[in-house]
Amino acid sequence: MFIRKCSAVVTLCGLALVAAACGGAPEPSPAPPPDTAAPAAGPAGGGTGSITGKVTFDGTVPPAEKVKTSADPKCQAMHPQGLEKQSVQVTDGGLAHVFVYVKSGVSGSYPPPSEPVLLDQQGCTYHPHVIGVQANQPIKIRNSDDTLHNIHPRPTINAEFNIGQPRKGMESTKTFDKQEIMIPVGCDVHPWMRSYISVVDHPFFAVSKDDGSFEIKGLPAGEYEVEAYHEKLKTASGRVTVKDGEAATLDLSYKG
Repeated sequence: MFIRKCSAVVTLCGLALVAAACGGAPEPSPAPPPDTAAPAAGPAGGGTGSITGKVTFDGTVPPAEKVKTSADPKCQAMHPQGLEKQSVQVTDGGLAHVFVYVKSGVSGSYPPPSEPVLLDQQGCTYHPHVIGVQANQPIKIRNSDDTLHNIHPRPTINAEFNIGQPRKGMESTKTFDKQEIMIPVGCDVHPWMRSYISVVDHPFFAVSKDDGSFEIKGLPAGEYEVEAYHEKLKTASGRVTVKDGEAATLDLSYKG
C-alpha cells in the first residue's frame, strides 16, 4: 500500500530493524489447548426451539496412535514426552469431535455469518479438530507455531486449495461455497496433522464436546432428520420433533 508520509515509512522500517535485532531465538509455542473451542453450534436461525443430546460410544476404544515428530525438531521440542493421536475420543461413554447437523426438514434461506471461524495450528496440531461453517462463511486459518505449516483441504465438491504459512502469526482466510460434510484437512509438512471442516447451507449444526454433549439452537418448530458424522465411525442418525420455545432431546450412539 502507498504510505503518504515518508516519516511513517522510516518509523515502520526502524521498528522492523529493532525487532530483527532484538528478537533472538523464537520462543516455543505454548502447549495446545483442549479441543473445547470447537463451535458448539451454528449461529442462531431465528427460531425458538432447540435440540440437545449426547453422542455415545459403546465398545472397545482403539488404542491411541503414537506419532513421530523427529522430522521437525521444533515440533519435537513442543512434545518432549511424545505425541499421540486418538481418533475415537471417549469420556465416560461420550464421544467427542462428532459433527451433528440437521440433514433434512429445514426450509428457507439463511445468509452466512460474516464472523469467521478460526482453525488454528498450535503445537503442530490443528485446533479445533472439527469445525462447522455455513457455505460462504469465512474460515480464518492461523499459524501459531514457529515452524512451517501448510493447509491442504481435500474436498470432493468444493474447490481444493493448498497454502503455506512459514512464519508464526500468519493468517489466511478462505471459504467453501457448497455443502460438504467432513472435508479432511492435512498438513503436507507434518503428515500426522489432520482436521475436518463441515460446510452446510444453514446454521443448524454442532460439534460434540469432550463429554459427547451437543446443542443445536434457533430452530423453528418442525420435524427434522439429524445426522451425526464421525471421522472414523461414519454416520448415525435420528428424527426429532421440535416445538417453539422448547428443547427437544435426541441422543445418538455408535458401537465399536
